[in-house]
Amino acid sequence: MEDYLKLIPKRNDEIELKKIEGKYYLLIPMKSKLDFLARKLHEDYRRIELDEISVFVWELCDGTRTIEQIGKKLKEKFGESVEPLYERLITFILELYKRNLILLGGWDEQRD
Repeated sequence: MEDYLKLIPKRNDEIELKKIEGKYYLLIPMKSKLDFLARKLHEDYRRIELDEISVFVWELCDGTRTIEQIGKKLKEKFGESVEPLYERLITFILELYKRNLILLGGWDEQRD
């Protein structure tokens, strides 16, 4: 787990956070020709709904903070409600990474 805490997440610049009808969503552009049916149903973006904690994390993924620093800010703002803090945070960050929604500074360098 220590290795993960040193990683620096940075949002993919193509992904937009937007509030729609009182809820927050990540808007992911659909660019592939294979997405033509999805575009007919959902316009030009896929949406992922975020809760208050996820929005807070997303906004902190600016390429300047480590996962450990983000965790400390989460704890300050949300207290015990984010426990187990780093297990949940790392899981969320890795899910964003797998979906190409963020980059992880330090991750790719370790994997080469």
